[in-house]
Amino acid sequence: ERVYLIRRGAVRLSRVYESGEEITVALLRENSLFGVLSLLTGQRSDRFYHAVAFTRVEMVMAPATSVKAAIEADTSVGLRLLQGLSSRILQTETMIETLTHRDMSSRLVSFLLVLCRDFGVADELGITIDLRLS
Repeated sequence: ERVYLIRRGAVRLSRVYESGEEITVALLRENSLFGVLSLLTGQRSDRFYHAVAFTRVEMVMAPATSVKAAIEADTSVGLRLLQGLSSRILQTETMIETLTHRDMSSRLVSFLLVLCRDFGVADELGITIDLRLS
């Protein structure tokens, strides 16, 4: 029923299934959106998601009805939303490609490269991924 925009920080978004199993579906960074499914369905989703901050996070939240009204009033809002969704689709495709590597070491290397690109901070010693991941 709400749309969230991460202004600063990193968030892990996971899907919680009826069995209680929780699977990470996205690692989000600043300027990432989540909760947009409510815009498409117009109702509460039967899918349950869980968001956990990896770092200090600043977010903006708006009711889905307000976001819809803003899109209708100003097409540039819809365009920015579409850009955010496109970014999420590209991230999902990258994660799928990463997970399709056959052996564990290849998957790990691919995943670390994704983390370096999306969350890495370069310095003279290399790239630091400042996230607490298990």
